[in-house]
Amino acid sequence: MVFVIDLDDTICDTDSYSEAYIKNFINKNNLPYKFINSISRFAEGKFDWDYETANQWYKTYGDEMMLHFPVKNNAVEIINSLYKDGHKIIICTARQKDWHTDPEGITKKWLKNVGLKYDKLYIGRVDKEKVCEEENADVFIDDDLNIISRVSCYFNSICKGKVFLIKTNYNKNLSVPKAVVKVKDFYEIVDCLNLNKNK
Repeated sequence: MVFVIDLDDTICDTDSYSEAYIKNFINKNNLPYKFINSISRFAEGKFDWDYETANQWYKTYGDEMMLHFPVKNNAVEIINSLYKDGHKIIICTARQKDWHTDPEGITKKWLKNVGLKYDKLYIGRVDKEKVCEEENADVFIDDDLNIISRVSCYFNSICKGKVFLIKTNYNKNLSVPKAVVKVKDFYEIVDCLNLNKNK
């Protein structure tokens, strides 16, 4: 099977780690910013920042922060097991130079540090629906409901593929399309696909 898998808040815990990291940075440096919303997906929604402030912060400190994103429960273990069993693993992330100085270098370093096995890596403003089409994907996994919905429509149009939404703090209460399966972790995914996770 061909798996196309998002990175941030799918394989690694970006949201809550970033929130804690930024809170600590603001407190440590006695900055005049406030935490205002835990449900927002992006820093400019979580803190009383405008887009430019958030962008500047990420350009200055984001690369360092990204190196320390924790892996989600069992994600690397399950993905590496799938890789070992001969499934094709494609990592597809929207990280880009608008928000980071070296998204490709940092991402590759993080993947190496956590020991995640994969066949191919897409980075930047890529159309994940197009990636699924080009790679002849069987399974798509992401945390972004908009992207999930588009890929689900594509899979439905070709009568193929399974789409999984990884639960996060900001999407857990959102309704998903009928064909999408909302899961808490990668164990639930392999269970749904009837794959042996104990190999």
